[in-house]
Amino acid sequence: MTKSASTGDPATSPSQGGVAPVKARTGASSDISGRDIGTLRELWRFRDFARPHLSSLLLGVVFRAAETLADLATPWPLALVINDLLGGGSKSTGGPLIYVARWFGTSPWALLLVAGASTVLFTLLSGLFDYLGDRTMNGAGEKITAGIRASVFGYVERLPMGYHDRQSVGELSNRVMSDTSNIEDSLVDLFSTLIPAALTLVGTMTVLLFVNGWLGLVGLCTAPLVFVTALHYAKLTRVLARRRRAAVGELTGFVTESLQGIRTVHAFGSQETEDARFGATNTQVLGLGLRRVDLSARFTPALEAVSAVGTAALLVVGGFGALRGWWSVGVLVVVTTYLNNMLKPMKDLAKLAPSFNQGAASAERIAAILDEPREHLGPIDGLAQRVTGEIELRDVGLDYGRGPVLSGLSLTVRAGERVALLGDNGAGKSTTMSLIGGLYGPTSGQVLLDGLSVPDLPEHWLHQQVAMVLQDTFLFSGSLMDNLRYGHSEATDEEVAAVAEAALVTEFADLLPDGLSTVVAAGGVGLSGGQRQRVGIARALLVDSPVVLLDEPTVGLDVHAEKLVVQALTRLMDGRTVIMTTHQPELTRLANRTVYLHRGGVVEEISTPPREEAR
Repeated sequence: MTKSASTGDPATSPSQGGVAPVKARTGASSDISGRDIGTLRELWRFRDFARPHLSSLLLGVVFRAAETLADLATPWPLALVINDLLGGGSKSTGGPLIYVARWFGTSPWALLLVAGASTVLFTLLSGLFDYLGDRTMNGAGEKITAGIRASVFGYVERLPMGYHDRQSVGELSNRVMSDTSNIEDSLVDLFSTLIPAALTLVGTMTVLLFVNGWLGLVGLCTAPLVFVTALHYAKLTRVLARRRRAAVGELTGFVTESLQGIRTVHAFGSQETEDARFGATNTQVLGLGLRRVDLSARFTPALEAVSAVGTAALLVVGGFGALRGWWSVGVLVVVTTYLNNMLKPMKDLAKLAPSFNQGAASAERIAAILDEPREHLGPIDGLAQRVTGEIELRDVGLDYGRGPVLSGLSLTVRAGERVALLGDNGAGKSTTMSLIGGLYGPTSGQVLLDGLSVPDLPEHWLHQQVAMVLQDTFLFSGSLMDNLRYGHSEATDEEVAAVAEAALVTEFADLLPDGLSTVVAAGGVGLSGGQRQRVGIARALLVDSPVVLLDEPTVGLDVHAEKLVVQALTRLMDGRTVIMTTHQPELTRLANRTVYLHRGGVVEEISTPPREEAR
């Protein structure tokens, strides 16, 4: 039943839910409201996730460039009709299409046929390349976002417990799901709007100056006005987006907390109190949302007004020139069309400000997680497949930030020894167990397993050596079989059945409709505390670790359930190093050594022969 040591850290590959390297920012903090970092610069930090999809992105750019060329050709059929058919200018000024028209003759019907067919062709080509560009680039964006989401989730799981103690579950859930979705929206806008708009702008300005330099310069004078208007709007929305993301995260955290404590809410009839607390934060989110709506509503008319000024100037100058014969009416129509085509992507780019600013705020919040330092990053090379189980704490201290919990604690546990860790509430018993299990790192001193520093050991390998049975075993949604296999996913059905029988899980599982295949809800709803604890013991048996930590495994159980759990624990302890915290004499008598803790220091040790328990 012993598992071989893993050969790698599962959190290394973006494509497989690992964490791609992100350029670290020193002094990272979840409080980012004071930073004023450019939108694209924040998204650029996640460029490593895009590298596997670079070929798709480049192909998408090619499709977008082809779409731009088709769009640039759209005004010329109209110029052909105006100049060469209706006489809006000198003959043969219908642009490049006049050469195509000559293949079909110079009759009016030939010109109309070429103009009509060209209009349909250019529109179809534009639509085709738009479809191919969207499908290629947005598909890559979806894959990039999935990689970011998987990496963030994997990284959050591997952050030390001290970090999770400072964060609410709802806030972290909001970052993993909602913030990555905002990044996804920004990437979609980047690929479907920003890149096409940028290509259209460059292409249109180039052709505009080529068709007629003077009219082109008049039209381009509008661009700075549009740019300044958009820049002012983007500045206003950036700060608002950050504040709204923070408020939404706070609201999500509150909802999660309230639903987790719904039994307490019902027990005290505190629904109205919770409503009031929710209402205060919800009102804040509403106010920020209404301000965003107001800004967005103001922006479009302002941009339209600025655009109208440029179009009016072009019509006045262009019309005057056409009357003087400086250029044809067809050229004026083409230039006016290009100007409108140029202003449209500029408006689209400006309207991206809310999405990009929201994406940047979310990217900052995600980056703040990925900048958090991880623990247990030591190499697995050279580590034994199985330790002997000797544990040593040397002058260990721990401070959660609210004052020292342990101070100067020294303790040695020999391999195969069973130690009962006793003491008053708050003495540091569970904290000591958490240090040995690698859930926390010591503030001072050393925690050693077979002479190896526990905080420096790779996490997966460490938990193959040290199994923990906590006060309240948490069951995940799924079958009992899946929950038993949680710590050893490669275990066979026969191995799972064997530990289920040894831990007395089969005693109640056989009474369930589908036995070990019975599906349980998250948290093990429907199972008693004793039944959940026996599942936890079976998990530890299946992992077959040489060290077992038992943190009040029988607390809150009735006499019958406690007897069954103790019986299962007796089998778990066989041949292993065991440290247990308990107030129950039934468990204490299984130890051959008792250690009393008082304010984080060993005050007394008593050696006691272990009681033989029925197997």
